[in-house]
Amino acid sequence: MDASKWTTQQILSRQIRFTKPGRCGTAAIDIIIKDDDNGLECEDDCQRAELRTAKKFWPAFGDEVWYSFSFKITGEVPSVGSARSVIGQWKGPGDSSPMIAQRFDNGIFHITVQDNDVRRVVAKAEGDPDALVSAQAALGELQLNDQTINAVKSLQSLELLKKTMPDLSQQLFKQELFKGLEGDAQSPATQTLSKTLRLSENLVAQFNALSFVADPDKYIGAADVEIRPEGNRPLPDPRMDWVDMIYRIKPGRTDNEYGPRRRGEIDIWANGQKIVSVSGNIGATLKNGEPLALSGPYFKFGTYRLRIPGEFHFQFDEFSQAATRPGLAQMCQTH
Repeated sequence: MDASKWTTQQILSRQIRFTKPGRCGTAAIDIIIKDDDNGLECEDDCQRAELRTAKKFWPAFGDEVWYSFSFKITGEVPSVGSARSVIGQWKGPGDSSPMIAQRFDNGIFHITVQDNDVRRVVAKAEGDPDALVSAQAALGELQLNDQTINAVKSLQSLELLKKTMPDLSQQLFKQELFKGLEGDAQSPATQTLSKTLRLSENLVAQFNALSFVADPDKYIGAADVEIRPEGNRPLPDPRMDWVDMIYRIKPGRTDNEYGPRRRGEIDIWANGQKIVSVSGNIGATLKNGEPLALSGPYFKFGTYRLRIPGEFHFQFDEFSQAATRPGLAQMCQTH
């Protein structure tokens, strides 16, 4: 690892190892989190171990930037119970949550973008992309208040209980209740759940496409984010093999008071296939009264999550950053 290109302010030296072979031979960086590891710069009981690009490599905010890298997840990887697991992120001026994030909640690799405080999943490792877009559109019609937050979290709890503990769900609830989660907005069970939770039938029927996310309340409310999936292509599972990612990122918002005043653009490829294109108001609105340096977004990789038992490995290799796609380093071809 070149210390002139990466900063280590959010990782301990003992959490960085090297594993052989890497994605294309030689060695890859292996970031390790163990049971007793705490997080640096954590707000709660979390585990954080991330490397960040050095500031001299941050682009001018608003410029088009391309990134490519390979990663893999090994070790004790829970398929359920993981929450707020970020495994790569880009942060721009004024961002609290990352404008773009790779996440791994409840065993599902997915990518999110942020419109100020409202989040959207733009790609995921399994499921129906159209149902995902539909579920998020239904959440976008809700008002953010305690009633809707509690209702959506209750709906998520039912979904996860049905998926992860079917025997327990059969003991605790009448099975007619769970028929309302099977995608039919017109079924009596869906309408009963809808009335009880005061949520739309469409949201109740479609929510299973989004039930894996860590913070469903982050998806409530309107977001100016257009998601255009490329066919029915899921993201690969990083537990199975190396995943090769390419991102094209051009930040922007139509409501910026300074900086790039246009719709932002993102294109994402995985293992050589185009997955999704995204456009809209991405990241935080730049306000004249709160001037910030127009640099970034900066990229971080590693792990940032709520505490989970076990030893978790995030392996990373073949990173490249350039102003154009031809400027990226050539990846070896194994997929």
